[in-house]
Amino acid sequence: MNDTIKEQMTIPKDIQKMSFEKAYAALKASTDRLEAEEIDLETTLKEYSRASALARQCANLLDDAEKRVQVLIESEGVIQPAPLDDEPTD
Repeated sequence: MNDTIKEQMTIPKDIQKMSFEKAYAALKASTDRLEAEEIDLETTLKEYSRASALARQCANLLDDAEKRVQVLIESEGVIQPAPLDDEPTD
């Protein structure tokens, strides 16, 4: 991957600091601006890049939340994490 593409895939620091709710709201606003089709090409490209970073931030935050979520079951008086989805059980 060339440096330009890597740079475009990097999530800017200001977006990395956003909560899911804030990033999602910003993504929605960005999408609304893009759908309005009233902006010039250069602005569209910048807006698309920001929207992509916001979408990656939202996805990262959701992935992190999924990893932290543990479904608890009580088994022989000990609370153990239950498998998510179709994970094999021991």
